[in-house]
Amino acid sequence: MASTGGIGKALTATAAGALLALGVAAAPATAATASTAEERCGTADSRLARPQDHRFYVQCHAGVATVLPCPTGQVFSPVPQLCDAPERVRPAAPTALAAAVRGPARLNGLLFGVKNLSATVRIDGAPAGLDGVPVTFTTLGGRTLCTAVTDQFGAAGCDSPARLSIPLDEILRGYRASYQGIGGIYTASSATAPVALL
Repeated sequence: MASTGGIGKALTATAAGALLALGVAAAPATAATASTAEERCGTADSRLARPQDHRFYVQCHAGVATVLPCPTGQVFSPVPQLCDAPERVRPAAPTALAAAVRGPARLNGLLFGVKNLSATVRIDGAPAGLDGVPVTFTTLGGRTLCTAVTDQFGAAGCDSPARLSIPLDEILRGYRASYQGIGGIYTASSATAPVALL
């Protein structure tokens, strides 16, 4: 039978895990991610890179993994285990953007708005998406449809306003989702997807 202390620790780890998945600072690792982070941490005190977002790192203390942010504009350097200016750590990390992640975008009937514009932004080759970065959705001709900020999974989505003053043939050619990057930390990326009739 589990002790109440063990149950309390399990509940704390589960709640903290939800915060870690959101990228919230000072959150102990979750059951889903803790095994990897704690295995990497072991019992030694150290700081480790967080592969899904270089703006954060994992602080290890007595076998507990906690995600912490670097100061704004800095990234984590595994050697010497400190945050530093990105140009002193490594070149800007390439990002990958996938469009139409929530299904196809669709023309909204006679109102000529576009519904379900969506994209996901992540570090190229990383396991999770970038949280809290802006994505701009435009026609292939460069006219802005809408903008959105990525969630904790790196996904962004929005609907354009109704009654767009953009020619129908331009809308039906498709859309482009673009992430501008963060100077010296992440490179820009973009992807295109079609727009279907309802």
